[in-house]
Amino acid sequence: MVNYLKHLPRLTRLRMFEAAARLQSFTLAAQELNVTQAAVSQQVRTLEQELGVTLFVRLHRGLDLTEQGQELFRTVSTALGQIATVAENMRAASRPPVIRVGVTFAVATFWLIPRLPAFRAAHPELDVHLIATDRGFDSVADQVDIGVAFGDGAWAGFTPTLLKESTVFPVCSPDYAAAHPEMHGVDDLLNQMLLSMEDDRPGRLDWGEWFARLGIDGSRASRTLKFNSHPLVIQAACEGQGVALGWTLLTDDLIASGRLVKPVDVFVKIPKSFFFVERQDKVTTHTKLFKDWILQSV
Repeated sequence: MVNYLKHLPRLTRLRMFEAAARLQSFTLAAQELNVTQAAVSQQVRTLEQELGVTLFVRLHRGLDLTEQGQELFRTVSTALGQIATVAENMRAASRPPVIRVGVTFAVATFWLIPRLPAFRAAHPELDVHLIATDRGFDSVADQVDIGVAFGDGAWAGFTPTLLKESTVFPVCSPDYAAAHPEMHGVDDLLNQMLLSMEDDRPGRLDWGEWFARLGIDGSRASRTLKFNSHPLVIQAACEGQGVALGWTLLTDDLIASGRLVKPVDVFVKIPKSFFFVERQDKVTTHTKLFKDWILQSV
């Protein structure tokens, strides 16, 4: 067997050479490797002396590889890349499998997170990473394997499974309801503090649209308090600051626990619903476990 070690330059010198060649700068290579520019320059110079060749042409504003430098760079970059790939594959094999779940902040806060301990207890071998957004599932679709999405059931590259159809209804805290006994019908809501979310997405249901679907002019509402996040709207309702629009799935637990009540028993059904979605090219045993658990939870 050939003793290659006696012919192999030090790895530190090869790493510094590779960075300098790739970035065409000693300064940028030093920043990437978190060393000084002088250290990179010295190690490359030592490597040139050891090999008996010139690897770089030092230019006024950077570096250029010589023919020998190009040959060494191709070999070193390929070898280091292969080593890095094998090392990362080994690390990945030793880490717990990860399920990346896309959700809205509201779904995460009021429905999924309270239930996650049960899934983790049943499947401690799996890691769950939540990726949340207030801008709709499409904004995180390229980062996740599965998710809970709200919409019409059409997301490119994902297979949807209906979780729950949506109804929207007024909710407030028990204290707020007790302090405003005049709320008997929908018209009475026009005189209440209405909590809503500022959202420029088309088709988003707000108080105006909700009233309109019931044949009522919502512009007659006297007071509104707006937030830029749906969880803030629901939190404000729980704290007795007004009346918000509640949604099936999102506010079911809060109503069941008594933190929220329905001041009037009126709802609007909307065509969009909550779906479990799974990326068609990433269906695994782990995502199937999560899907089964989600469906049982609903």
